[in-house]
Amino acid sequence: MLNPQPSNSCHNVVELFGTFSEQELATIAQIKRFFEWTEGDPEFCREVDAGTFRPEARERLRRIGISFAPDELAILWKSPESVQQFMRAVRTKKTQELPANILEDIAAYPLFHLWARFLTLKEELYAMLRNRVLPVETNPAFDAWRKRRVHSARSELGIYGYHISHPVLSFELSDGCSVGCWFCAFAARKLTDNLDYAIHKEFFRSIVEACVDIFGAEQTGRTMLYCGTEPHDNPHYFEFLRDYTDICGAAPFTSTAVGTDAPWLRQLIAFYKERKFPASLRISVLSKAALFKIHELYSPEELLDVDLLMQMKEHVRPKVSSGRVLKEEDGLRGKEDGEYLNGVVPQGTIECMSGFMVSFVTRTIQLISPCYSSSKWPYGYRVFDNASFTDAADFRKAIESLIDRNMPESPRADMPMRFRDDLRYRPTDEGFDLVSPNQVHHFRGKAPHRFLGDAISRQAFTYKELTEEMVANQFNLITVVAMVKSLFDHGLLDEVYQ
Repeated sequence: MLNPQPSNSCHNVVELFGTFSEQELATIAQIKRFFEWTEGDPEFCREVDAGTFRPEARERLRRIGISFAPDELAILWKSPESVQQFMRAVRTKKTQELPANILEDIAAYPLFHLWARFLTLKEELYAMLRNRVLPVETNPAFDAWRKRRVHSARSELGIYGYHISHPVLSFELSDGCSVGCWFCAFAARKLTDNLDYAIHKEFFRSIVEACVDIFGAEQTGRTMLYCGTEPHDNPHYFEFLRDYTDICGAAPFTSTAVGTDAPWLRQLIAFYKERKFPASLRISVLSKAALFKIHELYSPEELLDVDLLMQMKEHVRPKVSSGRVLKEEDGLRGKEDGEYLNGVVPQGTIECMSGFMVSFVTRTIQLISPCYSSSKWPYGYRVFDNASFTDAADFRKAIESLIDRNMPESPRADMPMRFRDDLRYRPTDEGFDLVSPNQVHHFRGKAPHRFLGDAISRQAFTYKELTEEMVANQFNLITVVAMVKSLFDHGLLDEVYQ
């Protein structure tokens, strides 16, 4: 049976693994490794497609811990349409709609059937975690601002906007990056400095404790101790990770491009497993040679809950057009109205946070949220405001000041009235449309709509001036206030006005 029943649904990765026996998990780890090699090596992928394997390939399978014969996954080349249909169903969460002949094909291959069960449960779990945007109950003003950013991301980014959980914090323990990935969406500069744990341990802990006070332990725990940097660059990364977890009760996610430092990676794997936070670790694989070395260094079981993300230059998965990959003068915004509405939607950004990007090294804070990469926002996030701080007390003041300056729960009198910068205003006979790269917002049926849309599109009024202009033209003040508030609450107005 592929389709998990409600009682069998998993709420975390520990429950997911508990669904399978130890022997099944060992086999799943080997199947996972088989598909990693298929994805990361075009030559081996061609062998899989053809169902013919060189003796060297079979020997390599044995050497990297795969004990089953490739023929046990012969569905991959004998019934590729069934495999493709199954994978589409997993991505769209429609495995329960698969026709009987597809299910029969899968059942005929026990190893692939086991993998199909695992993948179905895993994708269901990951979809739940991606779509879970927790409220920030400790700070209503910030919570309202973040809800507007959620609406904004879903409007602008399309389906990708619904796969963002909007953590409220990210931290940098280094200034710059030593790896220099060719595809870096943040175009990180060269490594210049690291936060020293021996010197700054108490400073670090006091900042984290301040975040718990402001945002709560659960929200503070859903973070990363890097953004445009490499965790491995800071020799004290593990100590910082341990302290952060002890304070918040949850372990920050780690993504690294340095998968070949076996002692360091094994320390991280053990850390997450001991605290029952598996699936909190990902390796970016930059070359086929790196993939081969990773497979030789670690057993399949060691990397069962470690995702390998293939980032080879020749890999078929497109890179997000931001940072170093941004080539078009106006990025993804240089498209005609509705360009993506009926076609393939590009990802547009790798940023997932709506909140505060904090550098412990430079002691600076940026208030950001995801958007399409463009010449204006080349790293895939809008910057609403900036601040700096000296110590924990000053950090708290800086955060509170950023909230006070940027997060009114209703438009302020002096707020410039502009539509969000990705939206195109389109007047109609009955009102107006706002066209994002992935969605058309229609405003119809009420007399003030056309006048209101025209007035905001001119970018000539503050909120106070706009309401006065509307009232002077015989529109009801209560109606006008409600309409502007709705635009504001749904993230359709431009809030980058500092």
